[in-house]
Amino acid sequence: MKAMRTLLVYAQSTDNASYSYLHGWPLHLSRHPRFACTAVNLLDAGMFASARRALLARWRGDAVVFLHSVASNAGHLSARVADWLARIPAAKAFFIGNEYKHLPEKLTLCDRLGVNLFVSQTRHPRALGLYRERLRCEVMGLPNTGLDTDVFHATLPRAQRPIDLGYRSDVHGFYLGHTERSDIAEYFQQHAGPLGLVTDISTSPSDRFAGVEWAAFLNRCKGQLGTEAGTDHFGLSDDLRLRVNVYVEEHPDASFADVWARFFRDQVDPVPMRIISGRNVEAAGTKTVQMLFEGSYDDYFQPDEHYIPLKKDFSNAAEAVAKFRDDTFCDRIADNAYQVAVDQLTYPRLIDRFADALTPLT
Repeated sequence: MKAMRTLLVYAQSTDNASYSYLHGWPLHLSRHPRFACTAVNLLDAGMFASARRALLARWRGDAVVFLHSVASNAGHLSARVADWLARIPAAKAFFIGNEYKHLPEKLTLCDRLGVNLFVSQTRHPRALGLYRERLRCEVMGLPNTGLDTDVFHATLPRAQRPIDLGYRSDVHGFYLGHTERSDIAEYFQQHAGPLGLVTDISTSPSDRFAGVEWAAFLNRCKGQLGTEAGTDHFGLSDDLRLRVNVYVEEHPDASFADVWARFFRDQVDPVPMRIISGRNVEAAGTKTVQMLFEGSYDDYFQPDEHYIPLKKDFSNAAEAVAKFRDDTFCDRIADNAYQVAVDQLTYPRLIDRFADALTPLT
């Protein structure tokens, strides 16, 4: 099979090194035998603007692939560069990141680029249907993070890991409609002593790990806490997030309960955008037992089969910790989660699925 000649566009720097997927996708797409990539890192200071313009002006091939980092938060494509890329006679694929904000701008960028294949982080049919209706192109769902088995693998058996439960995560604003990441962190920070647990838990950006340091941390932990990423209130408009932010700015003492009652409680049948997190995938790859809030995890992980389920009101916390102390049970669910990760969630597996969808469009 002839490799697809692909212009790979992304924005990678040391500032986003702790987000594995922003570095994993360009690395593994460049290595994959179904792609012959010309890489353009929009944040590479060594690639002078004039050289980048010349490359984009003369490049010809089968596909242009825009990865999550191009427009996850800040947009790194100027209107002029977007227009140059749009004029290239090749299929265009766009991986969207952070689907809880700035969607109108990101979808308008897709229009400008002439995207043929849109890659969401969810597999939920209602969310994918909204994208299809808006963009009128092919749409698929893939987890935002694959497993890099060169980095994320078990180096210590469970018994030799000194930390019982670890956790690292960002905390987002009230506009997500939940505070699960801070809830789970705060509960176990407060109850670790009474539960007899050794923990290492932080939601501070300064405590995040990148790459091999994150893999080493996972291998120091018998278990990891976790939640699904995303929101239960997805829409293509950014109106809800903006209204919440304005309210919080005007009422800095407002509690989450206040915000929930005002903006989320009365929503009827909202579209969910809850997804498996890269943290879930990488913990599975290191055979680190996961104690997770109950959720669907894109149907990859099932409660008591791949993770220890924790109710969001913590009413079963004692039961969950008892399961965590059962070595036979934990070995089984860690092995099960690992098998799912290596069978379905490695970068080569995900890229094969992406290639299968992109090839008919080239």
